[in-house]
Amino acid sequence: MVGMSVLRVAAGFAARLNPFKQGFSNGRLLTRTTPKTESAAVRYGSHGKQMFVFKPSDYYDRRFLHLLRYYILLTGIPVAAIITYINVFIGEAELAEIPENYVPEHWEYYKHPITRWIARNLYDPPEKNYEKMMALIEIESEKAEMRRTQMDVRKLMREKGDGPWYHYETMDKSLIDYSPKSTPDN
Repeated sequence: MVGMSVLRVAAGFAARLNPFKQGFSNGRLLTRTTPKTESAAVRYGSHGKQMFVFKPSDYYDRRFLHLLRYYILLTGIPVAAIITYINVFIGEAELAEIPENYVPEHWEYYKHPITRWIARNLYDPPEKNYEKMMALIEIESEKAEMRRTQMDVRKLMREKGDGPWYHYETMDKSLIDYSPKSTPDN
């Protein structure tokens, strides 16, 4: 290893003394003078010494961001165009007198057309929500009544000492076999 280091230093020194290294354009081919080391040409390819730096791949990050931008624009541009069209050409609803014998639908109370469409097609009407809540209240009241009845029954069973744990069905007397008692010594 020491020998290789010495050879490397010697080769570097010999390369500095070689007049052919800088080329023929300097006009010093026949003079055999050594070039100055501070003015030796150093070629690094592209503006400075390039180092190979290990870094994690950002391929998946760039791919994710590219696809995110693509799908946002894919959906965002049509949605923005539709909203602009609705706001410019349709506009908001104006307040008007309700004619007699006319019952407005639940979505007609909203001002903006997009909100009206959402209320008509996506949300449940208030009557349906009211009925669902009343059904839920009815179910819960039936459960509470059942629990209350069950507690009353348990309380009465404890007071009277009555209940399924004290009661056994009696067998039919015709099913009892008395033959072993007739001759117990056999």
